[in-house]
Amino acid sequence: MTNEVTKSFQNQYSITNKFADYKGKTIDIELFSSEVLQQIALISFKGDGKEQIRKVVMTQRYNFIESEMLAYIPYCVTTNPKKALICGTLNVTIANHLAQHNISVDMVVGDMEALYTLSGFIPGFKEIKENPNITFYERFMDIKQSGYDIIIYVSSPKPHEFEALRKMANEKFVCIFGLANCYLEPSIALDTLACGMKFGHVMMPFMLPMLTPSFYAFLSNYAHPLADLQLQKSDMLDNLQCYNANLHTSVFRLPVFLQHIFAPYVKN
Repeated sequence: MTNEVTKSFQNQYSITNKFADYKGKTIDIELFSSEVLQQIALISFKGDGKEQIRKVVMTQRYNFIESEMLAYIPYCVTTNPKKALICGTLNVTIANHLAQHNISVDMVVGDMEALYTLSGFIPGFKEIKENPNITFYERFMDIKQSGYDIIIYVSSPKPHEFEALRKMANEKFVCIFGLANCYLEPSIALDTLACGMKFGHVMMPFMLPMLTPSFYAFLSNYAHPLADLQLQKSDMLDNLQCYNANLHTSVFRLPVFLQHIFAPYVKN
């Protein structure tokens, strides 16, 4: 019986075949099939020397978790946001959620051909690409505006990137930025938090309920992710599969040992 259960588990979660492979200047993508997870995208972001500096795994079946949580955590604590900036990801669904609320979204994707490789992976890709509230850029230097109310940097910003993002932000900004896996690489996550805490009066790490632990931090000059949660906004959101007000607050409730690790870097 044990062998049968093990075999069944392996069959369910196995990758059956690679059906697409894209290699670009700054991004590589491999797309696989999975019986349980539908499509799996392995995305490799490359540095200036073309070495792989960050790998991201996206699952088609559960991509909505990251999309909704990263979009609506800042949205539901920000009063009347008008402009948002998204970078460090190819997950355009995040931009689509914000654009549905009449927010003008600028998204830096780094490689448009890589983005098109995901056209069959992301539901409603064509409509998102043609959404008049979303503008795509390949380079930061092509953006000519600033004063963003919401900034979502899905990867982990370097010190000079924090500086650049702060200059592009509104005085009353909310920024979400990624952290390294705090279970496996806590020192790297703490280095990022140490840089981020210089740029806001409120900073709190959180963890999303995904297939693998996914860590981020909330940074702002004026808003608190819990005290300033606007229930009248969160309760009015329709047709979501993950985000709700209770989950919004719970993702900031970290395990005790992580609370101790993060304590010197939390500003609330």
